[in-house]
Amino acid sequence: MTDQETKGNAVKRIAVVGNAGGGKTTLSRRLAEIHRLPLTHVDAIQFVAGMKIRPHAESIAILNQVQTQDSWIVDGYGPLDIIEKRFLLADRVVFIDFPLWRHYWWCTKRQIKNLWSRRQELPEGCEERNLSHTLKLYKTLWRVHKQMRPELLRIFGREKLRSKMVYIRTKADWDRVFRKGIE
Repeated sequence: MTDQETKGNAVKRIAVVGNAGGGKTTLSRRLAEIHRLPLTHVDAIQFVAGMKIRPHAESIAILNQVQTQDSWIVDGYGPLDIIEKRFLLADRVVFIDFPLWRHYWWCTKRQIKNLWSRRQELPEGCEERNLSHTLKLYKTLWRVHKQMRPELLRIFGREKLRSKMVYIRTKADWDRVFRKGIE
């Protein structure tokens, strides 16, 4: 058995969170390969056609069902009422915490790429290639960084979570996890 095969059996539940445009989905796909885990994209649950938000109770029910499985990777936030439960259930929590400028830059690149093809993890009928969505995305980046990030850092500092945390703060951190996975 190779090192990656052995490592693939060690971690069974991974939560990946961070601001938009930080490479969560790309990294989650790679971690799903390395660790041989089923991947759930929160965006695929939370959004329905027309970029409308699925009813709150439905999103919670679907995510709770995923989180009770023996193995998973969950990419994204979802309803905040259950995210802390996901962190507690996870073997590892990957927090992509780049400087805000990088999130803006990578979101801009993603929006340009969306002019030619939509993100695969979004349900059919979800369009992001318009100015109103881009402006909303930029406002969300700021709000998540200024309001949600400090709260997440406080949660991640709790004793029950400290040993589970994998912080990605630089491109080199991201590249290392992308190449090797997590232990």
